[in-house]
Amino acid sequence: MLSSILTFWKSLSYTTRFSIIAFIAILPMGLFSMGILGALLYYPVSFLFTSYPTLNDWTGDWVWPATIGVGMFWSFGFIWAGLAWHFLRNKLHSVHILRVIYALICWAWAALLWYGVISSNLS
Repeated sequence: MLSSILTFWKSLSYTTRFSIIAFIAILPMGLFSMGILGALLYYPVSFLFTSYPTLNDWTGDWVWPATIGVGMFWSFGFIWAGLAWHFLRNKLHSVHILRVIYALICWAWAALLWYGVISSNLS
């Protein structure tokens, strides 16, 4: 049983293994950081939300759970980026372009998460 799991794990590409490990590591980090990860994820995407108050101006019972939730759900971005890498690696042969796409997917996922939180709580 264990040998078949190890064989399967070794058959995965480096990026797929990295994405799985990053997902497993970031998910609890979003909770244990008590919102710091979610707050840090807000700053790279904050220029998209200039029509809303800044993170420092938010008040209410929703703020802390929102920052914790965004930090936790952001870990799924590694899965989406890993899947994109898996399907695009045969079409795009440049590792640099694949890395940029991987990073853009992780960034866009953070932006989408924050957009959902902001639009539902600050409207």
